Amino acid sequence: MDIAIVGMGAIGTYYGVRLALAGNTVHFLAHTEYEAVKAGGLHVKSYLGNFDIDAPLVYNSIEAMPPCDMVCVCTKATTNDTIFGSLTPVVKPGGAILLMQNGFGAEERLARLYPDVRIFAGLCFITSYRVSPGHINHDAYGKISLASLVPDAQGLADLYALFTGAGLEAEVIGDVLPARFRKLVWNIPYNGLTVALDCTTLELASGTAALSSVRTLMTEVVEGAAACGVTIDPSFVDEMMGTTQNMGAYEPSMKIDYNHHRPLEVEAIYRKVIAYTADHGYRMAATSLLADELDIIQARYLSA
Repeated sequence: MDIAIVGMGAIGTYYGVRLALAGNTVHFLAHTEYEAVKAGGLHVKSYLGNFDIDAPLVYNSIEAMPPCDMVCVCTKATTNDTIFGSLTPVVKPGGAILLMQNGFGAEERLARLYPDVRIFAGLCFITSYRVSPGHINHDAYGKISLASLVPDAQGLADLYALFTGAGLEAEVIGDVLPARFRKLVWNIPYNGLTVALDCTTLELASGTAALSSVRTLMTEVVEGAAACGVTIDPSFVDEMMGTTQNMGAYEPSMKIDYNHHRPLEVEAIYRKVIAYTADHGYRMAATSLLADELDIIQARYLSA
C-alpha cells in the first residue's frame, strides 16, 4: 500500500516507520524537520527493539507528495483548520483518510470536505515522545483501535491486516462514536490534569485526591457516552486507571504542549464533546470546569 504520513510527531513517526519496515511504501511529510530527516533518517528507540529507516521518502510540502491509497493524519487537532483542506493532492480518488489524532467530531468534518473518500479513525494507546528531529522514544504499549465513520467492514478488516501485518497490536471497534468516547475516558482526565497540576501521570496515580479527580472525570465521560447511546462498561474506568499506574512518570501530549507553551487541544478534546453531550441532555460539569481552567492557563502563556 502507498501511505502518506502527515504529521511527524511521536505518533506519525512510530507507526509510519513500522508500516514502512513491513514493506509498504510510506511517504512522510516533514515540513520544518525536512532537512534533518532527509540527512539523518528516522529512528525509533523502542522497548520492543530499535526501528530505523536511513533513507525515508520525505517531503517538505503536501504538493510534492504522490497520491496515496491512505493518508494518515497525525497532526495536532489545533492545526486542523489548515491541514484538513490541504489533503486533496495526496489522497487518491476512492482512497482513505485515517485520522490518528486526539479529539471528537473531526471525522465528520473530513467527510464533508472529501465525500468520495473513506474516513477512518485510528486511536492510539501508546507512550511515546519525540526526542529530536527524526528520533522518538517508545516506552510502552502501542495498540491502535480502528473505527469507520460509516459502516465499512471490509475497510476495517483491511486496516486491521495492515497494522497487524506490521507487527502492531490492533483492534476493530467499528463505529467512530464509541471509539472516540472510549479514548476520551483516558484523554480527558490525564491530559488536562497533568497540565492543571503541572505533574506527570505517576504523580496523579500517587495521590488519593488526584485519583478521585481522575475517577470523577472518567465516570463523567462514561455517563455522557450513555446519554448519547454509547455503552461503556464501568470496569473500563478501572482498567484505564490500572494501566496508567504502570506507565511511570509519563507526560501526555497536552502536557508536552504546555511545557513548550504551544496551543492546547482544549476545543478538540473537551469543548466538542461537552457540546455534544449537552445536546443529548447531559451536562459534563467536572469536564467543563477542567476545560475552563485549561483555557485560563493557555491564555496566560500565549499572551505573555
